[in-house]
Amino acid sequence: MNDIFSKKCIQLRKKYHMTQQELADQLNVSNKTVSRWETNESYPDIEILTQIAEIFHVSIDYLLKDHDDFKELDKFDIISYFPWIIALLAILTYYIFMNLSIPVVFSFIIYYFIMRFSYQFLKQYTDKKNGSTLVKLNTIAHFFVVQSITSQILLILMVMSLTNSVFLAGDYNFEFTDSSQMMTPIVISYIIAAICAFIHYISHQNEDYCQKKD
Repeated sequence: MNDIFSKKCIQLRKKYHMTQQELADQLNVSNKTVSRWETNESYPDIEILTQIAEIFHVSIDYLLKDHDDFKELDKFDIISYFPWIIALLAILTYYIFMNLSIPVVFSFIIYYFIMRFSYQFLKQYTDKKNGSTLVKLNTIAHFFVVQSITSQILLILMVMSLTNSVFLAGDYNFEFTDSSQMMTPIVISYIIAAICAFIHYISHQNEDYCQKKD
């Protein structure tokens, strides 16, 4: 049993990119103690074993038993996909709010904070192995959401400048005499969205959000 635990301990520690000292600090033991566990020289008591299982998001049974014929799907494998679900929820919420004629700025604020929460969840509760994919997903979402809100704001500003009126929110039935009048803000919105998406991608492709590759 000790041999199984030592192998599992090494495997999980490397999976989480933790040093022996970092694991020891979380367990309030010395790094020599962790080293002895991994070299099969000693074995942790049940209280420490429970803490190790919580740190690595696995069951005690997983730590103690060999699973040659069947691999246990630990809680972490499921949790690692939660940031994707949260990000998709952010996109869905934005477009639902837009269809309900809720002001674009408010819709964007809600989208932004849900998206930020997806990153916070990624950093706090996962090992970031799906971080790179999440960044790409959020970058694509960022492009379309920013393009949507920017085009609407620019069109509203154009209508205001042409009619000398102030619009607050809602649907606008304004006929442009020149199609280029409507195309200009849309083209500008795509340029702005592309710049914002690029900045988002570059700023999130780092170790804070993506698992470091060995």
